[in-house]
Amino acid sequence: MKELEVRMGAAAYAAACAEFARWAAWGRQTDGAAWEAVVYPLVAVQARRGWARSPLEPLPLAGCAALLVPRVVMPPPALAHYGPTWARPAAGATMAAATALQAQLDAVRAAHPRLDCYGRMHSHPWPHRRPQPSGTDCAEHLSGALASNAAAGLPWALGLIAAAPGPDDPPGAWPIQAYALEAGERLTDLGAVRVVADDDPAIRVALAGPGWATPAGARRRAALAQAGQDDGLSVSGMALHRGWYALAGRSADRPARLLALPPSFPTQPARRLHLTAAGWQPDPQPWPSPAQRAR
Repeated sequence: MKELEVRMGAAAYAAACAEFARWAAWGRQTDGAAWEAVVYPLVAVQARRGWARSPLEPLPLAGCAALLVPRVVMPPPALAHYGPTWARPAAGATMAAATALQAQLDAVRAAHPRLDCYGRMHSHPWPHRRPQPSGTDCAEHLSGALASNAAAGLPWALGLIAAAPGPDDPPGAWPIQAYALEAGERLTDLGAVRVVADDDPAIRVALAGPGWATPAGARRRAALAQAGQDDGLSVSGMALHRGWYALAGRSADRPARLLALPPSFPTQPARRLHLTAAGWQPDPQPWPSPAQRAR
């Protein structure tokens, strides 16, 4: 597999480091040992050339060129059950705290549809260059995400581990290592996270609104929907994960068809899919098909 790079925007990195330092200091003050903590990374997936896949199709790690982290969300303190060697949600957390966390995540997704949370980031509050996830780390921070990420077409979960700054690190800078968990509990080391400026072109694209929501994109969407309707399809639209949009076409006598519009549409072309017994598969017919237009 070609190298997959994980990049984090400077503002998100600074916010995560501050959160980890805060809980480490709180632990030392409370019981004499620095505490671990959790942060939720909001990630955009940059596919390799030729690997554009909608969320209705699997996009393996091999098809990813970069994972971009421009935003992070801190869980409410009421959700935190932290200690020197663990960081997990509090067992007695209130529904209000869980709702507050979900509202924060939803707000970032609404503002930046290309972003979503595909795993957790947590700290190991002692200096070491290549922090390794334990079996407990995978079970508590990645296994649940691996199951839920299937809805976004991702057969993997992203784990980020931040180590406390060592003597050679800049003050307050926590080195971060990235991992991916795949089916069968297979763990892949993705290497060190690279911190980039917030005006890095890839970070700016990750935060940009989808092209299909611009005036030009909306006009193009409407034209495609009308073409399907003129061919006798009942066409409906819906937003998908990762900033994609679907135009679904149905009729009583034909298999369901779908146009998946990528976030960069109309610059990047739509993917034509049709529903088969194996799920959504590439559709060789244009939208709408010549046979349908002839009716």
